[in-house]
Amino acid sequence: MDEQGNADDDVDGQRTRRHEAELPLDHHPHIATFPLRTAGATIDEIVSEQNGYQSYGEKMSEDGVSCVWAPFTSHIDYEVARWAKLRGQGSTAFSDLLNIDGVCERLGLSYRNSRELNHIIDSKIPARRPRFRRQEILVASEAFDVYFRDILQCVKALFGDPELAPHLVFAPERHYSNEDKTQRIYHDMYTGNWWWHTQKRLENEKPGATIIPILLSSDKTQVTMFRNKSAYPIYMTIGNLPKEIRRQPSRNAQILVGYLPTTKLEHITNKAARRRCLANLFHACVRHIVEPLIVPGKDGMSIASGDGVLRRGHPLLACYIGDYPEQLLVTGMKTGECPKCDIPSTELGSKDLPFEMRDLDQILHALALVDEDPTQFTKACRDAGIKPLYHPFWEGLPHCNIYNAITPDVLHQIYQGLVKHLISWIKSAYGEAEIDARCKRLPPNHNIRLFMKGISVLSRVSGTEHQQICRFLLGLIIDIRLPDGASPVRLIRAVRGLLDFLYLAQYPCHSDLTLELLSGALNRFHDNKSIFVDLGIRSSFNLPKLHSFRHYVTMIRMFGTTDNYNTEYTERLHIDLAKDAYRATNHKDEYMQMTLWLERREKMLWHDKFIQWRLHNGAAPAHVPQSRHPLPHSDLVYLRQSKLTKDPSVKRVTFASLAEQYGAVHFQAAMARFVVQVTQPDLTARQSEEAACHVNLPFQSVAVFHKVRYSTVGDDGMLNNVTVDAIHARPARRDCHNRKVPARFDTALVNLGNGGKMGVEGYRVAQVHVVFSLSANVKRALFGNVNVPDHLAYVEWFTPFTAPDINHGMYKVSRALYDGDRQSSIVPIRNVRRSIHLIPKFGTVAPREWTTSNVLDRCSTFFVNNFTDRDAYVTVF
Repeated sequence: MDEQGNADDDVDGQRTRRHEAELPLDHHPHIATFPLRTAGATIDEIVSEQNGYQSYGEKMSEDGVSCVWAPFTSHIDYEVARWAKLRGQGSTAFSDLLNIDGVCERLGLSYRNSRELNHIIDSKIPARRPRFRRQEILVASEAFDVYFRDILQCVKALFGDPELAPHLVFAPERHYSNEDKTQRIYHDMYTGNWWWHTQKRLENEKPGATIIPILLSSDKTQVTMFRNKSAYPIYMTIGNLPKEIRRQPSRNAQILVGYLPTTKLEHITNKAARRRCLANLFHACVRHIVEPLIVPGKDGMSIASGDGVLRRGHPLLACYIGDYPEQLLVTGMKTGECPKCDIPSTELGSKDLPFEMRDLDQILHALALVDEDPTQFTKACRDAGIKPLYHPFWEGLPHCNIYNAITPDVLHQIYQGLVKHLISWIKSAYGEAEIDARCKRLPPNHNIRLFMKGISVLSRVSGTEHQQICRFLLGLIIDIRLPDGASPVRLIRAVRGLLDFLYLAQYPCHSDLTLELLSGALNRFHDNKSIFVDLGIRSSFNLPKLHSFRHYVTMIRMFGTTDNYNTEYTERLHIDLAKDAYRATNHKDEYMQMTLWLERREKMLWHDKFIQWRLHNGAAPAHVPQSRHPLPHSDLVYLRQSKLTKDPSVKRVTFASLAEQYGAVHFQAAMARFVVQVTQPDLTARQSEEAACHVNLPFQSVAVFHKVRYSTVGDDGMLNNVTVDAIHARPARRDCHNRKVPARFDTALVNLGNGGKMGVEGYRVAQVHVVFSLSANVKRALFGNVNVPDHLAYVEWFTPFTAPDINHGMYKVSRALYDGDRQSSIVPIRNVRRSIHLIPKFGTVAPREWTTSNVLDRCSTFFVNNFTDRDAYVTVF
């Protein structure tokens, strides 16, 4: 009893600490601005007479054409051109379309094929972003082509975009969760320590600086499926833009600044020499791209934002984003080492072994000997712990410590790193057959992908698939036995710790307290990971990606949360800026064609924005103080709203059909109780039951909806069109091929009236069987003048939440019964907050008669899955 009491106290303590840590994130922060007003100050208080669109319009009017669609002759002429360049299937197909007799004449087009359209774009539409140039880079007496843009002009193009002007940040801030300003909050880059400390150094040297943080990212990618053709793009964006804008490809806030050579130097037979030449080639190319940043980084440059206001900008390399091989290439470290600190490669699995960040001054001193005696240079580099690089690109960049600039990488370090290892360890511990059997028997949910063949058959598993597996991984292993009767407690705690770290690491906003939770989750994994050694699965944990987790807290404090520098954004850019560009070429001398295709595409994208501006009477962006401080964590807990179709899925479903097809056996009794609750809310439970017996329902059928969608509500109160959740309540049916589709009645989290944004207090799990509406006449007859919601749901309840398990932290629920029947109620749809996924308590072996469609009926006990998405993770704890 004492042990159980201590366990309950520990669970309650964990819940209390997490609630206290996350609750402040639901309020507006207390803001401390940078103490010196010169930071981010304008050069001239007077706004320039021209914004970005006006100066662009002047260039367009040089030809003397005043048509709003210029250089095109009409709306149709422009829209066809826009479609061809942004949506079309290819230049040959477009030319073939225009060659059809009468097409050009009937549409009134000013071009008759792709070549003529390209000529109009090349000669009559000004370039807003710099053009690509080809440069030969000489390394080891061999010439290589690099295609690149002027990075300074790219910075000016982003900084001066009038669409982005209202969102730019010019000075750092410190955000706090409490009034006495002792608990920091970190979200966007300008709330991190790097910007604040760098601003302070610049103000001491040369007051009036506006820091422009440069974020570079590079990653080699395949552009073909079979020919093994690859591209090596390098992207750039600026930290002055909020992370919500930088991560949206449609905002064009990331610029492709170059294509690096993809050669493997296979003619160099010595592997060490080949690796050394590849590293020097990379640094030579990137050095050529970033070299223009050196002088303005030190002295500043005049730069105009999109509203025409001038500032003295200092473009400084802040972050370099890449996977582990890219990080080693950038920093000059060896495989198996940490690119940021000096921890020995044999101690990478250590929980708390002290380490020091790499000494940049010592490394720069060693690299400065490159033109001296080669033996002395090599020895100095070895002593400094770096490969003998020839002038790495970051060597002369001002205010840049490349070892601090290497950022966490959620995609490759967590999902494609430790999660990949963890899944392999679990399959080794429990056996693939039982893991796959449980995967096949999970109930459906909007946020859960069902792996109907199991997960052991997957090959080349993507980061997205690892993310999907993480959503139910812990629930699979709760009650499986380990070999030889070993206790599974440590294994379950290790998995829970790693999953907690994964979800906490991706919070869009952190406080000092939630960062302590992040460290605590990592410590729980380290404290319990020895189970994998005891089972003979691992001999050590010297994994660079595991060690990288120890840097997450420091990096979040330095540069903001991990969604500021996620490599997933780079992976997404590959589609538009590398793969689509390659497909638009004839695959011969492709880089010349790819860069030209991108330039034309960017011209059309910018010109489209300009035309929209002109159509709105040229309303210039107003130069007003910005409001950059909505809830910075607004997507930590999604404010969501239910949405149903205008017309019901079935207009009339009788009570008998509700019982037979929808499982709503007690619909009439539940409806009678609901009428009493609404019309006579002051009655006791016993009195309500008695009153319900005398309610006569003046209808025999209802209109039924088979799906409820949930969309997020933005900070402006507008409903987004993206569906983030859905609840299905539909009977069995046959599809278009006459195959039987099983019934599906999802489980949901229902607000009992006092539920909050975080935590399970005031909530209960229920299975939704019927979503329906009543006619106006019926509502008037039953409820009189009492306002009743338009949409209601018949639900069957599960038992209330108790305390979560001490080891896996999940809540256990079962069917709520009364006299052997399932308890049911009618609830307003607005009280159904979201779907909730239940994981069956399988026992030691999953019953083979259970299926994904019948498991909710055949299983009696379930675990509430709080890993389906971040909203569930924040709510169900």
